Amino acid sequence: MKILITGIDGQLGNQLKESSLKGVKIIGLKRKQFNLLDNDHCKKTILELKPDWIINAAAFTAVDSAEKEIKKTFDINAKAVETLAKTISSYGGRLLQISTDFVFDGSKKTPYLPTDKCNPINVYGASKLQGENLSLKYPGTLILRTSWLYGPSGNNFCLKMLNLHNNAAKQSKIIRVVNDQIGSPTDTIQLSKICWELIKKQSNNEINERIFHWSNRGIISWYDFAVSIGKYAEEYGLIEKAGSVKSISSLDYKTIAKRPAFSVLNCNNTEKFLNIKQIDWVEALKSNLRIYAQRKLGK
Repeated sequence: MKILITGIDGQLGNQLKESSLKGVKIIGLKRKQFNLLDNDHCKKTILELKPDWIINAAAFTAVDSAEKEIKKTFDINAKAVETLAKTISSYGGRLLQISTDFVFDGSKKTPYLPTDKCNPINVYGASKLQGENLSLKYPGTLILRTSWLYGPSGNNFCLKMLNLHNNAAKQSKIIRVVNDQIGSPTDTIQLSKICWELIKKQSNNEINERIFHWSNRGIISWYDFAVSIGKYAEEYGLIEKAGSVKSISSLDYKTIAKRPAFSVLNCNNTEKFLNIKQIDWVEALKSNLRIYAQRKLGK
């Protein structure tokens, strides 16, 4: 089996490469090799390589910048996704499109089901939803929505918070983190495992559903996550001392783009289908920090 992974140098792409299935040939393409803004080149590359699957781990993910760069955001997150789905389906290949909790507006009080109505409240979420809808027109497309993605490599909240904790403790500064945006973290190690399991199932023609959800288990705020990152980073010797974290309202932390107040994903169907249990977010965080410590400190 031959699988093309876009965004191979991103945090999920890198983890997908590390955890790939036996007997699978990975074609990992960076942005310069597979620019989603160049639809003709993407189409030509797919038809030349003829992968069995594309895992689209690339996207325009700068949520605030998306409010200003609307066309670019939709070109990458929607128009290009349709090109991937249309092209690979033309010869029987399949697309696994990574999507987001931001397709929901956050007004619900219980975890979102894959069948719940989508109503994005920012440009990024709207572009990802359009990418879902356009790609689902073609056979073989699967959508995997996730939330609060982080891992032991790449650009993410966890690694940024490590630096903030380290600097805050040394400089006696306070880290301000919102307490009223509620969700569930997802680590790339677990998400990549779900990607590979879905591909195994679909390759055996065992999938009827086309939209799946996955995150770690637990409902927390960004504040909760930030405090725990400092606590366990200190425990594993990544920082000398955790910084002081202050809980604030999102009204006190202005951003260009609106964020959903509640974006927890219901993953029950995915758990049952793949016979895999969600890992508690604390255990996932501790595991990822241990791996990061091993890589950085040689522990």
